[in-house]
Amino acid sequence: MTGKDSKQPQARDALSGLQDQLGRLFAAERRLRGREQLREKGELSLAHGRVLFALGGDGERTAGQVAEGARMSAASVSGLLDDLEGAGALTRRRARSDRRRVLVSLTPEGKELLSQRQRLWEARFAAGVEAFSAEELMVATAVIGRVAELLDEV
Repeated sequence: MTGKDSKQPQARDALSGLQDQLGRLFAAERRLRGREQLREKGELSLAHGRVLFALGGDGERTAGQVAEGARMSAASVSGLLDDLEGAGALTRRRARSDRRRVLVSLTPEGKELLSQRQRLWEARFAAGVEAFSAEELMVATAVIGRVAELLDEV
């Protein structure tokens, strides 16, 4: 058996393990989305958090830019922006140069909410992956990025 032949079972096992773990990841996301349905009325969802993160802390963005940054459809973002505006987390205004464009920005309350969410998620995420080296995290990032591309190709 050549060196290449002996690596094939290892590669198959590694690929099988990756597929199993991706299945676990997707199942965990489905469970997370299910729990989202049980949140209290008025409580912000993970989708609201994605919109806050896409808005960032400063400046104005169009709803389309927010949708792109949150990796969501414009229709989904529209309702979430309504919710966040109702909660006092953001404001919307028509652009002076083109009245058809609506610009969105965070209020001071929205910036504080974003800051709280960032601190919470960064701490939770950092604690969850602290056992991995920077190199391992870069490899994981590349693999996850490629899997996302594969899924978009289907």
